[in-house]
Amino acid sequence: MTISTAAPALYDASTRGLRIALIDDHQLLTQSLALALQLEGVATIVPDLSDAPDRDALVSEVAAARPDLVLLDLELGGAIGDGSTLVAPLVAAGCRVLVVSASDDREQVGRAMELGAAGMLRKDVPFTHLLDGALAAARGEEVMAPGARQRLVDEARAIRTRRSEDLKPFQRLSARESEVLRALALGRPVGAIAVAAYVSEATVRSQVRAVLTKLGVSSQLEAVALAHRYGWL
Repeated sequence: MTISTAAPALYDASTRGLRIALIDDHQLLTQSLALALQLEGVATIVPDLSDAPDRDALVSEVAAARPDLVLLDLELGGAIGDGSTLVAPLVAAGCRVLVVSASDDREQVGRAMELGAAGMLRKDVPFTHLLDGALAAARGEEVMAPGARQRLVDEARAIRTRRSEDLKPFQRLSARESEVLRALALGRPVGAIAVAAYVSEATVRSQVRAVLTKLGVSSQLEAVALAHRYGWL
C-alpha cells in the first residue's frame, strides 16, 4: 500500500485533510484520480493489488489508514475478483464506501448497495464529474438522487428472487441426473457418459429422459440451453 502526500490544495479548502483510498486495478484511472485528488489537498491511499493480496489483509490495511472514503471498483480481477465482497468488511471496519465502476451488472451493483455501499459513480462519466462526486462523498454528502440507492437494492433482490424461481426445476434433479446434464453440456454423447459411469446406455437414456421431464423441455439441446441461460452450470 502507498499513501501519497497531498499537494497544496488549489481550489476548495473543504477538501484539505481528507483521506481517500482507491481500490481499483485500472492503473491509469487510479493514478489520474489520485493525482487530481492530491491537487485538491486530499491524501490518497492506493493499495498494491498486483500481488494477489489477501482480502482480510487488504481490508485491515485500508481501514488502518482511516480514510474518509473508499473508492471501490467492482471488477478487480485477480484473487479478489468481485469487489462487492469487500463492501461489508470495509463498512464493518468503519469505512464509508463509494462504488466506482463501469459494471452493467445491476445485481452486482445493487448487492454492493445492500451490503452497505453509500452509492455509486460510473467510470464512464466525465472525469470532472467523477472527481467532484468522490470529493462530495468524502465530505459525507450524498452522490445519488433520493431513492436511487434503494431502487438498486430492490432490483438486486428481485433479480435474486427470479433466479431462485428459475433454478427450482434444477433442484429437483438427482445427483446422478445433474452429472448427466453437466456431461451433456460438455458435448459428451450418451455412449461416452455410459462408459465413464460404468452403466448401460439404456440407463443413461433413462436418466436423460428424467432430466428433460423435470426441466420441462423436449430435447437435450433445450436442457443444456436452459442450464446456460439460468446460470446453473
